Amino acid sequence: MPSRTQDSANQRRRLPWAPRAAYKVGKSRHQRQTQLRTQTNVLLMTVLVAAVAVGLFIFFNWQGATGEARAVSCVDYPEYCVPFVGGLESDANLVRAEAPAARALDEASHGAEGVVRGFTADKMPFIGNPDAPIHFRVIFDFSCSHCNSYHTVDLHEFVKDFVLPGQATLSVAILTGVGGEYSLTAAQAALCAAEQGALWEMSDELFRQARSLDPQNAYTLRVIEQSAKDMGLDSSALASCIPSRRYDLVRRAHQTFATDHGVRSTPTLLVSYGDSGTWTPLEHTRRGYSSMAEMTRAAQPGEE
Repeated sequence: MPSRTQDSANQRRRLPWAPRAAYKVGKSRHQRQTQLRTQTNVLLMTVLVAAVAVGLFIFFNWQGATGEARAVSCVDYPEYCVPFVGGLESDANLVRAEAPAARALDEASHGAEGVVRGFTADKMPFIGNPDAPIHFRVIFDFSCSHCNSYHTVDLHEFVKDFVLPGQATLSVAILTGVGGEYSLTAAQAALCAAEQGALWEMSDELFRQARSLDPQNAYTLRVIEQSAKDMGLDSSALASCIPSRRYDLVRRAHQTFATDHGVRSTPTLLVSYGDSGTWTPLEHTRRGYSSMAEMTRAAQPGEE
């Protein structure tokens, strides 16, 4: 009767894969040294080829990312082509943000009457008709991958279908907990771009860069400054504004709002009706486009 050890050995011999490659050790010292040099050269060549491949991958991804920025215009960003109403007179920095003097639209407004963009009284960037019957607010982080896809797909479609027609407003609170310094740089870049009437456009660009490069490589002054230049913005002014941290109080207001409303993750969607000023966080299952659309239709005058 064959032993268990013999059975195991026979089973291993019947396995379909080939035996592991092995080198026959040279008999003489010279042969062993020659063999070692050959193996070392093969290893170094393999590492070099891999390094070149990774470098080319990063280079071409960087080229693709920085070479596709859209110009800040109604042609390239029709969903944001509405009049500017500015920020807050009580805030020395926000008074210039998304203000009428920041940028002139190159086309007539694409929104219904009353649809504008600016900052709310509690320092949140918004777009839509302030008198709309329903308001949505998104808490997000530029380094959050779920926020990226949510902004790019659901929110874009919602702005086109319901915000531009004046049926709802959309405002945002920007957090920086996910990516640390990278998120902070991106948040500052978006707020600084508001001085040139380009907060929403720069937000789109920051998310696009993160999809191509990842936040650690996308949210650097060099890449953001190049993006601003490609978008037709004053890139030097933006690059000077970002490290100034002059929007720290605005960011703190965003963080305080999120904390006060029990926000524990991003993205989080909140809803408010009419002029109540009361914000209610929604379950994650209700933050998608279809849920937002359903709530918006139900909130319109004459709807039950």
